[in-house]
Amino acid sequence: MRLVYRLCGVVLVAIIVTVAAFLYWWNRPIPLAEDYRFVVVEGATLSSISRELAGLGLIEYPVLLARAGRVLQVDRGIHAGHYLIEPGISPKGLMQLLASGDTLLSKLTIPEGLTARQIMDLIQSQAELEQSLTGIDDPRILSRFQSVGGVEGWLFPDTYRFTANTSDKDIIAIAHNRMQKELDRAWQRRSENTQLETPYEALIMASIIEKETSHAGERGEISGVFHRRLAQSMRLQTDPTVIYGIGEAFDGDITRAHLRDKGNIYNTYQYGGLPPTPIASPGRASLEAAVMPKEGTSLYFVADGRGGHVFSDTLAQHQQAVRAYLQKLRNN
Repeated sequence: MRLVYRLCGVVLVAIIVTVAAFLYWWNRPIPLAEDYRFVVVEGATLSSISRELAGLGLIEYPVLLARAGRVLQVDRGIHAGHYLIEPGISPKGLMQLLASGDTLLSKLTIPEGLTARQIMDLIQSQAELEQSLTGIDDPRILSRFQSVGGVEGWLFPDTYRFTANTSDKDIIAIAHNRMQKELDRAWQRRSENTQLETPYEALIMASIIEKETSHAGERGEISGVFHRRLAQSMRLQTDPTVIYGIGEAFDGDITRAHLRDKGNIYNTYQYGGLPPTPIASPGRASLEAAVMPKEGTSLYFVADGRGGHVFSDTLAQHQQAVRAYLQKLRNN
């Protein structure tokens, strides 16, 4: 009987020592000197994650970690994504972090005024995104935007935050849906005196305004000029549309030959009305300006050499403003 008691005592001591050792290891900080960004891929198991952590030298005993996680049912709630592992965290804390789904968000900023091709290049430069598209001419993009006149102008410029396993196609879809909402919102608030007949025309107008100025106070006035010109059947005569039509061949210098080129269907010096499509992705302010033009009498504007524009009511006034601008360029 004494032998049984002794054996039970030995077993009990062994259990106590084992549990104590486990708790010590379970709660002891892992050997990490600085923040580490750890990626859990879609479909990863607790065993594969534990082996990867061990391979990085972040934990010992990966089998023990995996088994402990299963006992605690952590394996049922692990979320794919990027996790920030900080110094001082324990194996227990690691399991809690992975089960929390508290993943890091990556960020992509699409500036106003970019073309669809430029936006696609920006998206494809993001290493955090899963790349599935071949480019802006990918058949899946062409199919998605076929019913709305093409992709140009339909990707809303903003800062988008996304988790791991987000794809380039996902960002395209999110930016498109956002532009649809912003355009609908602006169209519902349109002025009674707008010359625009459809939301798509508003998108085209907004894209031109976006490329003409970055000054918030000028957008409405530029919109007013364009609306009055449309009302009087005057050509818009706006350089950004010509430049867009030239495409990659444009070297930064717009010439008289460019302005006379009837082969450029975006040449608003040669063709009346709006160009066939947007020429860039406009932001909210330009969308609002497009449908709420500022009242006035000006029909012309030219750069003032300081980042803004000089607005004129008559051609004679405009020509004088152009001469002043050219003189300023020569002086500089």
